Amino acid sequence: MSDRMRKVESQLKEIVGEEVATLSDPRIHGLVTVTGVRVSPDLGSATVFYSVLSEEDLEGAREGLQSAAGRIQASVAQQTRLKRTPRLRFEPDPVVENVDRIETTLRDIRETEVDGGAQDK
Repeated sequence: MSDRMRKVESQLKEIVGEEVATLSDPRIHGLVTVTGVRVSPDLGSATVFYSVLSEEDLEGAREGLQSAAGRIQASVAQQTRLKRTPRLRFEPDPVVENVDRIETTLRDIRETEVDGGAQDK
């Protein structure tokens, strides 16, 4: 990945994160954290990864971000010096989902070991 792409990703993450924090939509406000941005090699599109406080908030956050995409896109266009503003797409951060799944698995293993150990005595 080029230095330019890294800089654009960093700048987009900051701008989008600030915009999301200012949205008044209750589906988003205080629930969504922008965790990363990945731009395409031609800088024509960007995937914005986000996390939410709980799994129950995921669908509302998705809807709220889609609803606010135009406003966020306009803000990105105003605050960047790019010839063409990348088209934004929002996706839940798969890393956060994987961490949650791993934590749940480890918790289940620990509970099984504790319960199993108690039965051995």
